[in-house]
Amino acid sequence: MTLTQEICNRLHEAALKITDNFCYGCYKVVEGDRCSDCFSDDFMRHLPSKYYDHPVASARLCNSSDTVDSRAGTPGPVRPVGVEYGTDWVVRHLLTTRLEAVDGEEMFEELLDECYPEVKIGNSVFSPSQVLKELDPIAFNIGVDENLQSLAEDGVLFEFDGDYYRLEDLEDLLEELEAEHP
Repeated sequence: MTLTQEICNRLHEAALKITDNFCYGCYKVVEGDRCSDCFSDDFMRHLPSKYYDHPVASARLCNSSDTVDSRAGTPGPVRPVGVEYGTDWVVRHLLTTRLEAVDGEEMFEELLDECYPEVKIGNSVFSPSQVLKELDPIAFNIGVDENLQSLAEDGVLFEFDGDYYRLEDLEDLLEELEAEHP
């Protein structure tokens, strides 16, 4: 099993642990393997609002003080609760609200500037990243993508849904979630 598969498995296991079974037909959270009202075992996953109330999630989802909390009907931050089939949406929510995706362009610019000398033309000095980005943006974008993919292959970054996250940050998140739900 590759590191990426192991991380994906751990993320989906964590998503299952922090969500509840939800019967959409009866529109309620269900304890156990069957709904006591309709006897269905085809459950959606319900993400409790406490995972939306995480400080980082709240800052990103609720950054306006003039919103209305629909449950209370009063001004204040909106605290959505999620219900959907599968766990991909839960994993996506955890990653986007609890972690910061890396800036691939910035990482590649730093790499270029460390590896190559400054370009001097007369009295002007340009960074290698600035030269490549301005003169050949296609080559620059290819370099950004290749750098991100290389770092993911080396186990420095983890790619999910087109975004890249630092593996060390992801490990910290997983340990935190696993400690909350052993």
